[in-house]
Amino acid sequence: MEDAFVNKVANSGIITLNLEDFFPKGERRYLDIKDTLFMGMVLKEKDFRDWAKNFTWDVFKDCYVAIHCSADAIVPTWAYMLIASK
Repeated sequence: MEDAFVNKVANSGIITLNLEDFFPKGERRYLDIKDTLFMGMVLKEKDFRDWAKNFTWDVFKDCYVAIHCSADAIVPTWAYMLIASK
């Protein structure tokens, strides 16, 4: 038993990063757009744009916002971009 175990990881010079140090601080909010769909399954552009224009966006100020549609519907990409621009 002359050969001892050598910790190659400790000797390799690998730097360990704590990912929590890079986690941005701030409140997280969730926005589900399923209630804006016509009959719960179709996004009508005019109605959606009116909703986006009249919605009170102040509740999401200085927050990280997750935008999601929990309904089984096809939502065009521009709808998410419209919300993100607000």
